[in-house]
Amino acid sequence: MKEEKLTAKEQLLKTILTSSKDKFTLFEPNSRYSTKDMLLLPLGKYQAAMDLILYLLKTCIMALRADYVADKYIGEPGINISEVLKLITQLIPYEEMEFLDEVQSILQQEH
Repeated sequence: MKEEKLTAKEQLLKTILTSSKDKFTLFEPNSRYSTKDMLLLPLGKYQAAMDLILYLLKTCIMALRADYVADKYIGEPGINISEVLKLITQLIPYEEMEFLDEVQSILQQEH
């Protein structure tokens, strides 16, 4: 068989693809939104996820109570807290809670 000669650009792309095969593991394609990826958090159980949400909320509460003046490195605390609170709303397992409500309803019908 005749081996194709790759251009320098194609060879570079091939090298990058090969070396990055198992490196990009933080994000996963999102089946709901094709233009956005999902951030993967290695949490063992739902309890760990809820603990993480609680820690983030407590951190925001403490930050809101603190006397802090914005600086060039950290920026405006209100904006940072707002972004963390947005993240928290995305971490709450709504679909799982809906499922648990359905299971609870089924179980109540059985009794």
